[in-house]
Amino acid sequence: MLYYNPTFDKECPPWLYISYALGLFLYQTFDACDGLQARRTGQSGPLGELFDHCVDALNTTLEVLIFASVTNMGYGWSVVASQFATLLNFYMSTWEEYHTGTLFLSAFSGPVEGILIVVAIFTITAFTGPQFWHSELFSLLNNNIIETLESVHELPDIVKHMTLIDVYLVFAGVGLIFNIQAASSHVLAARAKKNLPFLPAIYELIPFLFFFGTLMVWILISPTILYGYLLPLAFATGIISAFTVGRIITAHVTSQKFPLWNPLLFMPSIGIAVNILSKLFGWDETLSEVAAVWAGLGLSIGVYGSFIAEIIVEITTYLDIGCLYIKHPNVDKVK
Repeated sequence: MLYYNPTFDKECPPWLYISYALGLFLYQTFDACDGLQARRTGQSGPLGELFDHCVDALNTTLEVLIFASVTNMGYGWSVVASQFATLLNFYMSTWEEYHTGTLFLSAFSGPVEGILIVVAIFTITAFTGPQFWHSELFSLLNNNIIETLESVHELPDIVKHMTLIDVYLVFAGVGLIFNIQAASSHVLAARAKKNLPFLPAIYELIPFLFFFGTLMVWILISPTILYGYLLPLAFATGIISAFTVGRIITAHVTSQKFPLWNPLLFMPSIGIAVNILSKLFGWDETLSEVAAVWAGLGLSIGVYGSFIAEIIVEITTYLDIGCLYIKHPNVDKVK
């Protein structure tokens, strides 16, 4: 993606779309098998759960960006909205697991049906090209179907001119709403069972919403970022979200309080401040904004990398286990 289509507006070789589909399918398969393998070898534990969720958290953003590249979304609000919806869904699932102790998969879940649909889209693109997804839905339907629909009710222009990618985004948005409702109901039931109020759990969603709210304000007042530097901003956003989710999972497996705020969540707020100061003092706005984006990306990589390294060292030392290798084989389990 970074080589062939970093701006999300170019057609790539067909083999690249096939490689995306194959890679994503293998990722889904291994993600489903790792727990079984850990239990089979007697190596399941908190480090494995942290690895699983932290890798998934990073992959969530990578999936969004590759999807945007495959469908030629281009730089714009569609990519921002897609990343927000996907990361919110992941945050809600982690929040739900923290309170219930169970990772629920809804009737239509992102890790299963969602990924299979994306794999299908990648595969189809290899044969049709990315412009296929910008075809209007009604232009692909039989005229009789359109006439039947319009005989019932006059269709608004926004519906008549919906592209296939628009339909997919609407479908994903509806799925997000149902997943939010399901996660909230599970947390409500879990806290009610423990005679705990539900409102404090709702407060735990505020840091994520604050982060994305300030991010969108920053993009609104700095359109140069949206149309020129969306890729590094999206990477920084994904890493910050992964760091936030990683802290929640760490708190879950170590029975600590829910972690609310962390310094990286204020990166967009700093970007807003830089934008305002550059206007007040006559600085080069574009240079200031670009510097803020790249500084945010570098800082997020450094903080998240340090977090991962520290967690691995502390858990492997405390439990006397290996990381990515079996230090003490469980002979009975292997047999």
